[in-house]
Amino acid sequence: MKGADAMSVEFTRSLPAAIEQLPGLLDAIQAWLEEAGVSGGDIARLMIAFDEILSNIAKYGGGRIDLAITIADGMFRATIADDGPPFDPLARPAPDTDLDIDERSIGGLGIHLVREMMDEVVYTYENGQNRLIFSKTF
Repeated sequence: MKGADAMSVEFTRSLPAAIEQLPGLLDAIQAWLEEAGVSGGDIARLMIAFDEILSNIAKYGGGRIDLAITIADGMFRATIADDGPPFDPLARPAPDTDLDIDERSIGGLGIHLVREMMDEVVYTYENGQNRLIFSKTF
């Protein structure tokens, strides 16, 4: 990452948790990451995480999404909060990726990918909101 190492940059949005809102939000996140100097490979991994998490909230959560991303001193951190029903995606066991695709149970692969690509992923439920925080050091 260039440029953003010595300073802190932030991206925030609050919007309805609706599928039709996601393309514009994902485009804005990607453009912001590019402007912040994040490398192409890191952007690709982060965008997979954002797409997975935000899509699941829009499909199953409802309400509003509050997103805050910071990059400071080579550390990326995103907090995604929603006011949908309480749901801890980290409570699910990791999928058995050794099984044939037809033998696997449905779901869980996306959050598994997020966990594998990030340095830390934490879930909490506070003040009536699901809160998923993930971070990565560049």
